Amino acid sequence: MTLTLRFLILTIITAAMMGCTSHCPLGQEIVIPSSDATDPSVVMDFHLPNGTIVTVTSGSTTSTVPVPGGGKVTVIVNAKDPQGIQDSQIWAADITTKIDPNTGITTRSGPGLLGAPTASNRDSGSAGQKGCTERVVSTNLDVSKSPTGSVSYEVHAAGVNFGGKNVATPLVTLVAQ
Repeated sequence: MTLTLRFLILTIITAAMMGCTSHCPLGQEIVIPSSDATDPSVVMDFHLPNGTIVTVTSGSTTSTVPVPGGGKVTVIVNAKDPQGIQDSQIWAADITTKIDPNTGITTRSGPGLLGAPTASNRDSGSAGQKGCTERVVSTNLDVSKSPTGSVSYEVHAAGVNFGGKNVATPLVTLVAQ
């Protein structure tokens, strides 16, 4: 199932209206185990301005996602693990290109080295405490292109379980077309 922003909002509202006692808006509540040797799963959805959704998983071969006309791209990451997920992360590094209109010389900056995720939904619980089997995080990225430059992004997602296992998607470049 592809997680959409509409589905996420509907799920949270429904849980709140039903008086759900779980602290997990998605997935199930679990007791965090003392160890977990299994890999989590991670799905990253790019919601493009034209309504198209591009889904990337750890096994995907997608390397570039064109953004027709540029604009705001909503990135939603859903990380899952039946024994509990500790963190759902989005790593996004911007790439800025500027073209001097007088000389035509192009300068490029980025992508830089990221010391921390751009967006993260971390559970600080430990063994024996309550945790969730799913964690979701999202962010918006503005992709643009003009005669004098562009802004694109290199993006990947990661899911980390309580055993420290980390699964990531491949690096995907968002480029305005």
